[in-house]
Amino acid sequence: MINPPSKEELITSIIEFLENDVIEELNGQKRFHAHVAKNSLNIVLRQLKLEDKSSSMEKNRLSKILKTNKTIGEMNQMLCSNIDNNKIDINNNELIDHLFKTTMEKLEIDQPNYSGFLAEKNKS
Repeated sequence: MINPPSKEELITSIIEFLENDVIEELNGQKRFHAHVAKNSLNIVLRQLKLEDKSSSMEKNRLSKILKTNKTIGEMNQMLCSNIDNNKIDINNNELIDHLFKTTMEKLEIDQPNYSGFLAEKNKS
C-alpha cells in the first residue's frame, strides 16, 4: 500500500525548496516575493497543525460564557453585541481569560516569533 505524503509534508517540502534552492538565486522584488510565499506557507502549515484544536477551545469558551452552542462566528457576534449592550461586563474574568487565550492561540499561528507573544508564552 502506498501512502501519499500528507498536506504538512507537501507544504514542508515546498518551504524547504524555496529556502534551499530558490531564494538565494533571486534578487530584489522576486526575492522578497519568494520570502512572502515561504512565510505564507509557514502560516498555512501552522494552521493545519493548530487551528482545529484552537477553534475547538475557542468555541468551548464562548459556549460557556454565552451559555449557547452556535458557530464561532455567531457566538463572536453575540459576544460583541453583549459587550456593547453591557450584558457582559468587560471586567469579567472569564471574558478576559477567553480574550487572552484566543489572542495567544491566533498569534501562535500568525506571528509565533512576535516578541510579546514569546514573552507571554515563556511565562507559562
